[in-house]
Amino acid sequence: MRRAVVTGAGGFIGHALTKRLLAENWTVYAVTRDKDPLSDLDGDVYPVVCSFAGYDHLAELIGEDVDWFLHFAWSGVSGEKSRSVTAQTENVMASVEAMKQAKRLNAEKFLFAGSSYQYRMEPAGGAYLPKNLYGAAKAAAERLLWAAALANGMAFNTVLFTNVFGVGDRSNRSTNAMLKKMLAGEPLELISGEHLHDWTYIDDAVGGVMAVLEKGGSGKEYYIGSRSPKPFREIVTRARDTVDPETELRFGAFEDDAYIDYAEIDLDALYRDTGYECRSDFEESIRKTADWLTHDDPDADLHRGGG
Repeated sequence: MRRAVVTGAGGFIGHALTKRLLAENWTVYAVTRDKDPLSDLDGDVYPVVCSFAGYDHLAELIGEDVDWFLHFAWSGVSGEKSRSVTAQTENVMASVEAMKQAKRLNAEKFLFAGSSYQYRMEPAGGAYLPKNLYGAAKAAAERLLWAAALANGMAFNTVLFTNVFGVGDRSNRSTNAMLKKMLAGEPLELISGEHLHDWTYIDDAVGGVMAVLEKGGSGKEYYIGSRSPKPFREIVTRARDTVDPETELRFGAFEDDAYIDYAEIDLDALYRDTGYECRSDFEESIRKTADWLTHDDPDADLHRGGG
């Protein structure tokens, strides 16, 4: 029986990845701060309720060797904590501790969930610099983990995402917030939207992670998303036309003064090394997500057509 640890298993991507592993008959140790989000999981799953402060005891809590250690837990991906040096440093330290525990559990492979924000450029004194604290912390964790993996003789990969959406995401991140407004027929106040962006459906994101785990070259960073990102304006317009063509999109209401420098990311590495690429139909993915938000998300309070 193959065994994996998934930290952040209560989060959107971690939860979906745990489901995929269970469907493929893995034993999964699902590490989460609260086991309630794991209640819908079926299969050989063992909830491990543990905060960052308890990560130094993960090996004891799990109690047997594992094949893969998949680190998706991260606190403060948006809002005030994303701009806090203290909060982001705690994430880096927790990631380092996760690697220590992976070594104790004799894991053969460690996968780290990075972020395209590692390549986010923001204005700074008349120039654009990679000064986003969340992105800087992810980059620092990646470098430290890769060095530790080399020292431990462990295979290592980083996966990057820009904006994963889909059925099962109960957050109020920008994608859900926009789709909910479209479903309610409310106008959207938006950035001008000329910079490149990407929306990746959850099934593609999980499929990409599995491809990296099974076929990725050790030490490599893989972007999971479109090999040809599109302007934000184009993506949101397509989503609007799918959900409610009458919704007004007010582009330019906010300044568009930051962007992901996709030129610095190898967008073809995943396909080149594993043969995998994201293939979900965008409009169909938007429809499925919108229907789920309307009918199945217990936190949603929506009505079609506005008013």
